Amino acid sequence: MSQGFDHTEGDAGLRSLTQAEQIPVDGESLTAFVGPAPRGPVDHAVSVNDVETFDKVFGLPDYHCRMGLAIRQFFANGGRSAVVVRVSSNREHNIITLPAGDSALVLEARNPGPLEFLRASIDYDSIPSDEERRFNIVIQRLRAPDSAWIDEQEYFRNVTVNPESRDYIGKVLSQSPHVRVIGKPPAKRPDLTIRPGSVKESGYVAALTGLTRSPAPTDYDLIGCSESGTGLAALETVQDIAHVCLISGAPQAALGPVAMFAADSFCRTRQALLVVDPPERWQTAEDAIADQRRSEFASPNVLTWFPCVQLRSASGDRSPASATGAVAAALAERQRNRGVEHLYDEPYTMLRGGLRLATEVSADDSKRLARVGISTLARRSALHVQLRGNVTQSRHANLIGGGDDLMLRSEALFILRRIRLGTRWVTGNESTPRLWRELHEQLAEFMTALHEAGLLAGAGGEESWFVRCDHDTNRGLVPRKGAVGFVVGMALRKPGQYLTVRFQQSPSVCCITELGWQTDLALAM
Repeated sequence: MSQGFDHTEGDAGLRSLTQAEQIPVDGESLTAFVGPAPRGPVDHAVSVNDVETFDKVFGLPDYHCRMGLAIRQFFANGGRSAVVVRVSSNREHNIITLPAGDSALVLEARNPGPLEFLRASIDYDSIPSDEERRFNIVIQRLRAPDSAWIDEQEYFRNVTVNPESRDYIGKVLSQSPHVRVIGKPPAKRPDLTIRPGSVKESGYVAALTGLTRSPAPTDYDLIGCSESGTGLAALETVQDIAHVCLISGAPQAALGPVAMFAADSFCRTRQALLVVDPPERWQTAEDAIADQRRSEFASPNVLTWFPCVQLRSASGDRSPASATGAVAAALAERQRNRGVEHLYDEPYTMLRGGLRLATEVSADDSKRLARVGISTLARRSALHVQLRGNVTQSRHANLIGGGDDLMLRSEALFILRRIRLGTRWVTGNESTPRLWRELHEQLAEFMTALHEAGLLAGAGGEESWFVRCDHDTNRGLVPRKGAVGFVVGMALRKPGQYLTVRFQQSPSVCCITELGWQTDLALAM
């Protein structure tokens, strides 16, 4: 069986009729992190499979970064596959100025922000004496200014300042992830870079900046723009995302209602769970409960908790931290050991990594918090914290039964997401009875595999699931090309009790409507 989906969406992966593939029941889904980081590419989804990769691309030593802590906690708690989107309100780029006689070759850092530490060096090694416009250039990305710790290095040989040449430095550096040429190129090649105080020893020209720090990203930076693919929208080409960890722009800043509603909408269309830290203003359980009761926000696809987690410095000072990575990884680990019969074997989700809680929560307050859609973090040991309550922010406000049950909702989102992705092939075909039959066979195979994996209740067959794809589900769609409708029912908690969902695939989007729970197969179908 396929081990999961590629991590990009688009028409390239669509299959023609008779080419429907198995929808994978296994395979690791992604956790996405969106928020500020010290450096690195902005508004690009970068695959991160370990802490070292994050540090190399986005991190800095001795720099307090909530995103970095979240990533560390993610991998410490068994996380496997992550994608990171750095957001920034800073549009200033560091500059490297390489003298060239009376002029200069000016390079601009591709990634914005003052902490993008770059340097360059020019030499003429192996350049023929009659090639007076050609040179070699080394570009290094450093972990810190004047550091011997080189994260990445590029060496371009025999390039030229002649814009008409295929070796023109501007063309060559268009492929560099670190710098680009700005302004008019100098008439002559850059001067040799000699170390100060030396006659022949090679040196470097460091990037300069007029800023000492970047302003904190706003909620609008986090949300981004779909047209330009910024912020959250940078994830639009990434598929099979199970969790989106959205980290606020500043440590003391809470995500505002605009960011929450936009992120919830993004996750709803992709069947992902939005994981967010609680606001700093929740100092007590009563604060959190009162805040929730005043709020108009409710969603079965959003998870938060109380209390906040903190970091303590050597001097004893405390600073806000993020538990999103630990929570997302722990939920993913629970799903690997899943099955209806094991859904509630362990009432708590265990988090590792020695998180420090801002306060302790009583058992009574934990129950009260759960009733308003807030889970609870509780100390289990010096190195372990439990996520209790296991509720979403549905707060019983939706018509979909079980929407407030975190584990049940996670299973439902997984199944809906895999069906959406696995049936995209139909959008390249007309909605005809032949296609309906093949789609039905593909879905029946997937639902059977889900039951065999223990994700559906009952003995199998109609006790556990149903699929309907016929004239009724495609009324008004025949013979429109690329638009296909079908209905799926799944017994996630009890035999014969179906979460019933209507899908309508089209070339531009898949519309998914959850119809609620049905206890009668005839009514459900």
